[in-house]
Amino acid sequence: MKLRYIIIKVKDIERAKKFYSRFLNMEPTKVEHDRMIVFDLQNIKIGLYNPVADGYSISDSDFGSNYYAAFGTDDVESELKRVSAFAEILSHKKVDYHDWFEFKDSEGNFLEVHKI
Repeated sequence: MKLRYIIIKVKDIERAKKFYSRFLNMEPTKVEHDRMIVFDLQNIKIGLYNPVADGYSISDSDFGSNYYAAFGTDDVESELKRVSAFAEILSHKKVDYHDWFEFKDSEGNFLEVHKI
């Protein structure tokens, strides 16, 4: 068994598409109208999902704390500078050999970038 997807619920799929395209430095590999947008990161896919397109309702409580996605980089400082141009940085911490920062995506979900 292996993890194939991380699905992120979004309120505004176009806004989320723009945010993740900018954050990931790539265009989506699949777009299903206003329902789903997929970014293929080689060994895992990130899907931006609009539940309203399937008839579900959503509320503000559905966002922010329902998951925590972490992305790795060799250069935390350059990513921190790049991401801070379009996202609010919540924290930047260094503990021993760990170096990471946390921020929110366009939909209020928490993300992390850490040193690999």
